[in-house]
Amino acid sequence: MTTEDISGWLAVVAAALPPAKVVSLWQAMGSADAILAASPRDLSSAGLTPAEQARLAAAARKDYSSDLKLLERLNASLVTLADFAYPSNLRQLPDHPAVLFVRGKFEAQDARAVALVGTRNASPYGRTAAQSLARDLARNGVTVVSGLARGIDSCAHEGALEAQGRTIGVMACGIDVPYPRESQPLVRRIVEGGAGAVISEFPPGFPPMARNFVQRNRLISGLALGVVVVEAPEKSGAIITANWAAEQDRQVFAVPGSINSLYSRGCHALIRDGAAVCTGVADILEELNLPVVAEHEEPKRPQLTGEEEKLLSLLSLEQKNVEELIQSTSFSSAQVASTLMVMELRGLVRRLPGNYFVRVR
Repeated sequence: MTTEDISGWLAVVAAALPPAKVVSLWQAMGSADAILAASPRDLSSAGLTPAEQARLAAAARKDYSSDLKLLERLNASLVTLADFAYPSNLRQLPDHPAVLFVRGKFEAQDARAVALVGTRNASPYGRTAAQSLARDLARNGVTVVSGLARGIDSCAHEGALEAQGRTIGVMACGIDVPYPRESQPLVRRIVEGGAGAVISEFPPGFPPMARNFVQRNRLISGLALGVVVVEAPEKSGAIITANWAAEQDRQVFAVPGSINSLYSRGCHALIRDGAAVCTGVADILEELNLPVVAEHEEPKRPQLTGEEEKLLSLLSLEQKNVEELIQSTSFSSAQVASTLMVMELRGLVRRLPGNYFVRVR
C-alpha cells in the first residue's frame, strides 16, 4: 500500500463513519481516494447523511504526515478489505470494518480462533482457568483472541504465549495509545515476539472512551469461531461480547464457578440460557469440530513432603486462609506457615492478600 493510499484511508477512518457505510462506499468506489473524491450526490446515494459528508470533507483536508510517521515508528500496517491478510472470520460480519490498524501480523491459521473474555476483577480460580484454557487451545493450534485488559484477558494472552502459540489483542483505542498501561509489556511480547497481532479499528491517538468498548467487543467475537466467558458478573463487557457472539452465529461457552461468586453469575446465566458448558479445552474443540493436536498433559509434580502433600490436597483453585488450613490439619501454625513458604518458593502455591493461598499446580 502506497503512502497516498494510507493517507486516504486515514482520512476515511478519521471521519468516524459507521463501518457498514464505509464498506458500502468501498464496494461502490473501489478505493479510499475515490471515496474522498466522490460527489455529494454519490455520497448521498451511498447513504451518507449531510453531517457524515461534512465530516468526510473535513477529514480529507487534514494533514496525516505525523500519523504516517507514527505508524512507521510502530512498524504498524493498515489491512483493508482489499488485502488477502484481512481476517476471513471478520468478513462474515455485516458491520465489519473496512480497515484495521495492525501491529504484528495476521496468519492464515488465525481463522482457527477462539476468544476468551471475562472480568477485570478475576479471582484466582478465574485467572488459572483462563490461562490453562488459553494454553491448551494454543497447544492445539488455536489462536487466542482477547481484549488486553487486566484480569481474564491478560491471563488468556499469557496462556497462549506460555504455550508459544498465537494470540490477537483487540484494542478499544488507537494502537499507539498505552491503554491499559499495565498491558504494555504484554503488547510488546505479542508484537516483538512474532506471536500474533495487536489491532484496532480506531485511528492513531483515538482515546479509550466508554462507547469504544462495545464496538471493540464485536471484533473480539467476530474474529473467533466461539467465545468463552471464563468469569463475569451478569452486567459486564464479557456478557456484551457473548451477546455479540450469539448475534454473529458464533458458539458461546461459559465456565461454571462457585454459586457464591458474584463473578460467576454471568457465566451461570449464560449456561441457563443455552451456552455450552466449558470445563476444559476438549469441550471447546469438540463443539467447534476442531481437531485435537495435543493431548492435555498434567505437569509433572515435584516430589512432596508429607506436610506439602497434605496442604496441597486441601487447596484447590478456590483460595483458603491459613487459619482454615491449620484447623483442617494436625499441624502447628508454625509448621503450616513454614511449609507454605517453601511451597510458594517452589511454585506450588500462590500467596494472596489477607493471608490466603491458592494452589498453582
